[in-house]
Amino acid sequence: MTPGLVAYVAVVTAAGGAVLALSYQGFVGLGVAHILAWIVVSLVAESLWLPTLTGKAMESMASTVDISLLILLGFQPSAWIVAIAFTLANLFFSRRVWYKAIFNAGQNVLALAASGVAYAALGGAPLAVGGAGGLQGISLIAPWVAATAIYFAVNTLLVAGAVALDSGRGLLTTWREEYLYSNSLLGSAALFFLSPLVVVSYLTLGYFGLIFFFVPLLLVKEASAKYIALEKAKDGLIASERLAAKGEMAAEIAHELNNYLAAISGRAQLLLMGSANGSPERNAESAKIIFEQASQMGVLVKGLLNFSHKEVRKQPTRLNDVVRRTVEFIVPQNKYERISFDLDLGADVPELNLDPAQMQQVLLNLFSNAADAIRMDREQEGRIAVRSRLRPGGAEVEVTVDDTGPGIPEAVMKRLFEPSFTTKAEGHGFGLSTCYRIVKNHGGRIAAENTPKGGARFTVALPARDRA
Repeated sequence: MTPGLVAYVAVVTAAGGAVLALSYQGFVGLGVAHILAWIVVSLVAESLWLPTLTGKAMESMASTVDISLLILLGFQPSAWIVAIAFTLANLFFSRRVWYKAIFNAGQNVLALAASGVAYAALGGAPLAVGGAGGLQGISLIAPWVAATAIYFAVNTLLVAGAVALDSGRGLLTTWREEYLYSNSLLGSAALFFLSPLVVVSYLTLGYFGLIFFFVPLLLVKEASAKYIALEKAKDGLIASERLAAKGEMAAEIAHELNNYLAAISGRAQLLLMGSANGSPERNAESAKIIFEQASQMGVLVKGLLNFSHKEVRKQPTRLNDVVRRTVEFIVPQNKYERISFDLDLGADVPELNLDPAQMQQVLLNLFSNAADAIRMDREQEGRIAVRSRLRPGGAEVEVTVDDTGPGIPEAVMKRLFEPSFTTKAEGHGFGLSTCYRIVKNHGGRIAAENTPKGGARFTVALPARDRA
């Protein structure tokens, strides 16, 4: 743990402890039987943990119980019940170390305190302990909505703060990636909307009515788990495609490296044989060739290193530079022999927040497919044109890749981005589907069409608003 993270955990834990100290009288006044019963209910709900999409934070299914406790019992007893249940769940169900357990309890107490203030400020009162004098029925909607929204915001922001300090990411970026993706928001909304049902069930049937709450809770957890598993499977597909693509390039790159090594070795031998009586001009020429060949090898190696990682690492990136580096990386390969590149990169293209390695993967796939199409006629010299522009209005950056191949048949066009679909005898069918996935993960679009001259054109549009 970094010093900043240690300080953050200490401050949140201390603040949560202070809130609990101020709430002690309201907690002990509830009665032992009710305290134990609600701790058991909250503990069962707390045991239903799920990792977030990135796996670096956790989501609890207990938010419904937390808000229900606030509405039924008020903030003071609820804070203690939630703190006890949260700590026990972290220690015995999640098997977390003690300081993480008390931090999680502290941040949950602070979230419940903030939501309790909002609930009371809008006229809400505990319904199960003297709430008859407060708001009733439909008039409770506003206090409930405010308490729910503040609970979610404070709870997730406090956790995101710890993850951000641990991972070195920005707070808002971490919050968005861990909790603000669509399925997480829908799951949280479903859990929060269950809280009025929990309140009604308890007020009508007592503790027996809470049994009906856990059935939809388990359904929400199962749906969230399946979504996370699906997203991880898609990420695995990207990693597998990258491995296959690297395997396909390995033979080409190995051949090129051998060519470079042969040139270096030959010139080194000339230098050795002529070191005594060779002319300075000839020795200088050999040294220059060795340097040039070694530099070309360095370009290939750097490209492979950039291509190797599989995690999404968004960072401020100049898209035009990614295009140039990718072209420099592949031009020496035999596959692109007799194929020229025409780059028309707009000076108005802004710096974007994206993963340069994944964008390079998209370009590599598009260039490789274009080269394969051109080489269908082995005698043909081809051209791949790459164009980048900031679209009118400044909302999107557009990159187009045109080739001089035969174009895409209509029947193939309809299935172009489907996984496992390929027209190549030795193709794996994941290249374009992975491109589609990567571009979509960046909030963009990818499309294909045939050009008037008969070649194919792929267009990648990325949101310019997601700037660094």
